[in-house]
Amino acid sequence: MKLAKPAPRYTLEELQETYELSIPQAAQIIDKFDGEKRRIDRFMRRCVRRRA
Repeated sequence: MKLAKPAPRYTLEELQETYELSIPQAAQIIDKFDGEKRRIDRFMRRCVRRRA
C-alpha cells in the first residue's frame, strides 16, 4: 500500500520572510491552513497586499 507524500509545509519563519508578515499574522495563516504550502500560496496570491 502506497501512501501519498506529505504536503510541503511552511514554518513560521519561512512564511513571515516570504510574505513580509508579522508573527501574529503568520501564525494565524499557518493555523488556518495547517501550514500547507500550496494552500497558503494560493490564498496569498488572491490576497495581494497593496502598498501606497
